[in-house]
Amino acid sequence: MSSSYHPQTDGQSERLNQCIEAFLRCSVHATPNKWSQWLSQAQHWYNTTFHTALGKSPYEVLFARKPTHFGVVDLGQSTVPDVQTWL
Repeated sequence: MSSSYHPQTDGQSERLNQCIEAFLRCSVHATPNKWSQWLSQAQHWYNTTFHTALGKSPYEVLFARKPTHFGVVDLGQSTVPDVQTWL
């Protein structure tokens, strides 16, 4: 929610809209008519991404713990360097 003639809030809303638009643009390029099905993914992405203003993700600020990423758990070591970096 934002109020009119309050530039600080309008700027925050516009920045959020830019981020969500960029995520959806990258995600739905093959099927643009199904963009609404990606909104929950976009919300999860935004809330679990590091924010410099907070120094953490919004999820961490709200719940005081790091988010799990779709059930992916630490599987240990990998011999593939890129996979090890990702883990």
